[in-house]
Amino acid sequence: MKKTILTVVLAALPAGAFCAAPVSDADFAKSLNCVAVSAAETVKAGKLPEIIPAKAASVKGGRYVQVSGYVTLNGNGFVPQNGGFTSVTLNGWATFRDSTGKVTSNNTYINTMVSAFINPNQYVFQTVWPNIYAQFYQDGKFVGSTGMSGSISVSGFPSSSFVYLNGSGYLSGSIYVQDAE
Repeated sequence: MKKTILTVVLAALPAGAFCAAPVSDADFAKSLNCVAVSAAETVKAGKLPEIIPAKAASVKGGRYVQVSGYVTLNGNGFVPQNGGFTSVTLNGWATFRDSTGKVTSNNTYINTMVSAFINPNQYVFQTVWPNIYAQFYQDGKFVGSTGMSGSISVSGFPSSSFVYLNGSGYLSGSIYVQDAE
């Protein structure tokens, strides 16, 4: 019964009765001044516990270190009887280190290809640009791996149907090393 009466009363009211008329900011501020507000009871703040700042986490510093090493590559390949296009796989091993000798790599294997058109009895001179990754250690602890690159000149003289190429050069790179604790 109450629901029915409420529904009838609400339906009889115009829709504008439910919407507030626009109020300017100044009128709204004036209306706040005439509202009396008081606290039901006075609240006293208790003594707060002393706040002790946490110990700052130590941030390790670090630096980039230049690493390099001397590389010797060699390999042989087949040369056609009247000369022709020849590919030679070059292999070698190297150890890379920084200027202090504290950051070093393990013995790193290097494998790269060189291709050239070779005529019989013609001296061969080529440059290769190996790109390898080496793992580095400091005081026996792994510090990371980085790419090593550079150019290595190889040369040789064909003998019968083979050519033997060898040469050496430096590969270098840089790696980020954290400072010791």
